[in-house]
Amino acid sequence: MKSPLYSSKYFIIMGIFIFLCFTGIGLFMSGKLSKRTAQISVELATKTFQLKSTIIRNEFNGLIQGLNAAETIMTTVNSGNDFKDMKSTMEVLLLSHAKINSGWYAMVSRGDTVYQSVQKNGALYQHQPIQDFQKTWISKQLRSKDSLTRTAGIVAVKDSLHWLVASRHRLADSSVLIFGLDINLQKLQRYFWGVDSVGRATALVIDEQGRYISNPNEELIGTRVQADTAISSKRTFLADSVSSYEMVNSAYLQVPVVRYYTPLHIASMKWTMVVDTPVFVIDEDTKIIERYVTMLFVSAAVLILLLIAWAQTKWQKEFMLRQQAEMKRQEVSIEKQALSIVAERQQKENALLQLNTLKEKVNPHFLFNSLSSLNALIAQNPDLAKSFVVKLSRVYRYVLESYPNGLATVAEELTFVKEYFFLMKIRFGDALQPLEIQISEAQLQEKIPFMSLQTLIENAVKHNMISKTKPLHIKIESAGDTIVVTNNLQLRNDVKGSGRQGLNYLQSTYAYLGAEKIRYGVEGNTYKCYLPLIHFTP
Repeated sequence: MKSPLYSSKYFIIMGIFIFLCFTGIGLFMSGKLSKRTAQISVELATKTFQLKSTIIRNEFNGLIQGLNAAETIMTTVNSGNDFKDMKSTMEVLLLSHAKINSGWYAMVSRGDTVYQSVQKNGALYQHQPIQDFQKTWISKQLRSKDSLTRTAGIVAVKDSLHWLVASRHRLADSSVLIFGLDINLQKLQRYFWGVDSVGRATALVIDEQGRYISNPNEELIGTRVQADTAISSKRTFLADSVSSYEMVNSAYLQVPVVRYYTPLHIASMKWTMVVDTPVFVIDEDTKIIERYVTMLFVSAAVLILLLIAWAQTKWQKEFMLRQQAEMKRQEVSIEKQALSIVAERQQKENALLQLNTLKEKVNPHFLFNSLSSLNALIAQNPDLAKSFVVKLSRVYRYVLESYPNGLATVAEELTFVKEYFFLMKIRFGDALQPLEIQISEAQLQEKIPFMSLQTLIENAVKHNMISKTKPLHIKIESAGDTIVVTNNLQLRNDVKGSGRQGLNYLQSTYAYLGAEKIRYGVEGNTYKCYLPLIHFTP
């Protein structure tokens, strides 16, 4: 005889009872849910607004970050001559944002005013005559009697609108320096199209005069606010007491939206940001919630009835299978981690072994050649011989330095290679042209492999013919995110197949660090090696 707990009648009664319970709960919850969904709709719209407004606010603040950076060096500028010395640095800082390509500055000294416009084209900074609208606006700021350091304004130029932001300073020599940015708002809007492109809200910005500063419809930028965008008095304020919202029909989207208004203060500008979130987007979310809740109750009632009969056995089997799978996954993961650690250790040991081999190679060969050069110098030029000894000691001190991670700063490597090249210059004389170095100051504290520059110079000297009639030219320069070592190509025939040890060391070091690989090879009549900068410490 079957136990009553496992009879068909018992399961049917229990199923009907559970189904009725869940149906009653569902009807009760649906009434409560309808009230809550209205509140959820506003909360979802508010979250969307907060996210969108934060993105737009950060983008506007980011646009003038170059102006902020340029102001940080003004403590070192006390005169017009100081500014001339710092002009290049000022231009780099001023146009540091990737989307800002136009800047300007003006200097008033002893009644004379000098205007200059600077345009960024890739890595180049080109100086051009100041435009008339820029000059007119700058002159107005110079004549202003207010004490504000930061000023800004909107200028209409033909069919475009320009946002001019400036920083004004009176220097210690009584001259006045003003510099700033010229931002084309039409071009800025095209940039904004790619910002938060998957966002569900649209944003526009209005200035104090009621003109569109930013609008998804680019043709409206610079025009007066349309009637549907004007701020009404029937608004509900948020908890911050400055942001508010209302329900309106959007002329741009042609659908009902929840429209939010919030202040946007950038530089000295007091703008208003308007963010529209379509109502149907919010309704979709709330309807999905309602549908999921209904499905949850119905499904739960059916599933519970089925699970009573066989859930325990199935759960036990699934639990055992999951436990076994998890144990296997953990074993595989541990094995992978162990293999990864071993591989990293081998790469590091290989790189350090090749570095030590390079050091050992430098010691005997380089010392022998250096002592030979020193022997000749002692009799010919004692003063130069003293300098030679000092340079030689510095070279060997650097070679013997301990760099556990195999990395050194670009500045350290340049200092070392200058000392090393001095010794090579004594040895080869006019057959080796002076070392040309063009490294960006911003890259001096970046990392590259230890002795990497010396290794490439040594390879260039070893592999090429060097004579007064065919001198060797070596150049070290910045190129994007790399350091490039270049030499003219005049290969010797007696060293084929050698010189791979230094390149193998560099390749092993970059492989261990997981950084970008080095590139090298013949380009025209030159041989170039590209060393990627390393922005982290292992």
